[in-house]
Amino acid sequence: MINGDNKLSTIKRLLYFIQCIIDHNKGSHFHLDILNPKLSIKNLKINKLSPSRLLCDAFWNTIDYKVLSKQLGAKLNIIDLGCGNGDYGKFIKTLADKSFGSYTGLDIYKDKKFPSYFGHIKSKAENTYKFIKKDNNFIMSQSALEHIELDFDAIKEVTRTLIKNKKPFLQIHMVPAAYSLWLYLWHGWRQYSKKNLSLFSEKLTKDFPLNISIVPIGSKNTFWSHFNNITIPYYTNKKIRINGWYTQKGVTHNILKSVLLDLNCNTEKMNSFWAFIISSKSVELKFKSIL
Repeated sequence: MINGDNKLSTIKRLLYFIQCIIDHNKGSHFHLDILNPKLSIKNLKINKLSPSRLLCDAFWNTIDYKVLSKQLGAKLNIIDLGCGNGDYGKFIKTLADKSFGSYTGLDIYKDKKFPSYFGHIKSKAENTYKFIKKDNNFIMSQSALEHIELDFDAIKEVTRTLIKNKKPFLQIHMVPAAYSLWLYLWHGWRQYSKKNLSLFSEKLTKDFPLNISIVPIGSKNTFWSHFNNITIPYYTNKKIRINGWYTQKGVTHNILKSVLLDLNCNTEKMNSFWAFIISSKSVELKFKSIL
């Protein structure tokens, strides 16, 4: 397989697209529960965020962490796959408030900006299961699975370990959808179609008693906003590529306008991300009511 994160020749760049398109059509038609929450961007930072990232943040922002903590029977003790600089640890800690317990980030390196008050594990994501403790009940990732070559194996072993702990648990993995190929172009090993996630679910539920669901994140408004405001300028304008797409005049307004149109997660057409949700049978993810 070709990894889009690597420096690629022109031929390999073309082959990467072919590889991804073929991969999007692999999978199964196994039934998946599709959740359709209305997302909230209230109190969120919006500057320098792409439409997809702002919508993903809105998803995390809309979870009812108090209810989740009750279902888990404990505060949230999190492991974050591909944690980077740990910003999502700070973000979830703020959102969960009194329901927050602990956060441990896992990545192949430790970012200099990673908070000293959080735990950190320097390792490959495939090894995550080795570091899960008895009190870890929430496994998360934000745009990380596409960078893991053996993504299913990593998730399967994490799930197996959580099942062995015999305690309620939740996993949420935010992954790029098939349409994001045209937004990010060469990025990671893959994107995820609904058929891909259906196959994941079919395999996992054969081995373990689980609730599995997905949430489509984004639609045509944010797709075209990203394509026109980020993808095209980045690859056609050297100045923007050097200084950052967010330096363009009016770009934050354009992105926010598109995001406000796509806060209802009620369509699978041109969605840029999925929330892939795996939990023990006793846990059912709930969202805050947005008026």
